[in-house]
Amino acid sequence: MSFTSQESQSAFPRPVSPGRDTARGDAEPIFEYLENRAALLRAIHLEDLSRELPLLRIQFAGLVSPRFPHLGPQLKLLSEFFEDSANDVFAGVSPAVRREVALALRYVTKNTDVVGVKETGYADDSHIVRAVLRRHQDVFCEYCAFRKISWSKIAGAA
Repeated sequence: MSFTSQESQSAFPRPVSPGRDTARGDAEPIFEYLENRAALLRAIHLEDLSRELPLLRIQFAGLVSPRFPHLGPQLKLLSEFFEDSANDVFAGVSPAVRREVALALRYVTKNTDVVGVKETGYADDSHIVRAVLRRHQDVFCEYCAFRKISWSKIAGAA
């Protein structure tokens, strides 16, 4: 999965600094990571994601991961939420929540993984998506009720 323009690709904040040593406990907690990285996103990043969302949805729909069966439905929910909040179909969403959702969606589309072991595949992607869902569970519960979606099925792995 790729960006539509070279400018967007270089401008989007990279999710990981290569010098981190998680074995020593230097890695920031996941919620802090989300908050800090999402705060780097600007309007242009959100606009780029909005334009790319139709293609990303197709890619997310084709995602098959037996070890992370909830990832596809969770990405579908996040992409619909992002679009609905952008278009004021689901109004009143804070900019911080929208940026974290954008970060999670974009994180899954990156070309490199934090965890480079083949067997884990989508482990880091799933972890980021689940963290966003947990961090803003009240908002997503409300959104699921609004859209008549079963939150318990979506949150199954969250």
